[in-house]
Amino acid sequence: MHLPLRALIAVLSLLASGCWTSAQHGQIIDDRLQALEADDKDHQKALDGQERKLAEQLPRIDAKLQEMTAALEKLNRATHRTGADVETRLDDLQEKMQALGGQIAEARHRVEELQAAQATASQETDRKLAAALGPQAIAEISAKEKAHKLAPADRDGLYDVAIKQYKGGDPDVARELFLEFLRRYPADPRDGDAQYFVGDGFFQTGRLKQAALAFGKVPDQYPKSDKVCDARLKLGLTLLGLKMPEDARAAFEETLHRCAAKLPLAKQAKQKLAELARATRKPKHAAR
Repeated sequence: MHLPLRALIAVLSLLASGCWTSAQHGQIIDDRLQALEADDKDHQKALDGQERKLAEQLPRIDAKLQEMTAALEKLNRATHRTGADVETRLDDLQEKMQALGGQIAEARHRVEELQAAQATASQETDRKLAAALGPQAIAEISAKEKAHKLAPADRDGLYDVAIKQYKGGDPDVARELFLEFLRRYPADPRDGDAQYFVGDGFFQTGRLKQAALAFGKVPDQYPKSDKVCDARLKLGLTLLGLKMPEDARAAFEETLHRCAAKLPLAKQAKQKLAELARATRKPKHAAR
């Protein structure tokens, strides 16, 4: 069948148009595919580059990790070792301290033994010396030993025991206890009284020189003591016993002058002054 020319041209035109459209679309698709492929290659290339960089960094990271691990292990070992060393040293130090404590205890024991031996030797020496000097020295050594046994540790107890011995008629032991009180408590308000009793202990046992010295300390060193006037009077009596009448007279006059308010003491001092005055006049009458 033959188509008219105009119809043929129209058909050819349509066919030609359809073929061009298909070719054009194919080209576009191909271009897009090529672009996608190119992008894929670029992306892969970038990934490959990053992978290479990461591969290059991994050994350094591994090395750093190994270095840090080694350092941590070394620190850990050092810590354990240091702790062990410290513990060992502490154990050694403790052993040495225990040994030293034992040595100190042993040395202290030896010192105590030496002190005891020295005390025994001193007592024995005192006894021998006292035996050579006479009964009075023996009595003094015995009084010291007894006072040492009787003396309590506390202040009031010591003073009370000394007073008890004084009133109980043991002047030697009382004197040693009062002397111990003065040595222990040099600032006690009762020191003046204790000093007086020391002097009276000497006076009662006939040790007049020591008594005079002890009585003289009361007004000089303890002027506020209640025993000052008693000490002045006893000093005069002691000086009389030592055949020192002029010194005794001065002591009695001092007692009368300063202790007039204490009538019994003042009266006794006045009587002694009168006795001294009479004793002084007798030789003059005898000479006529």
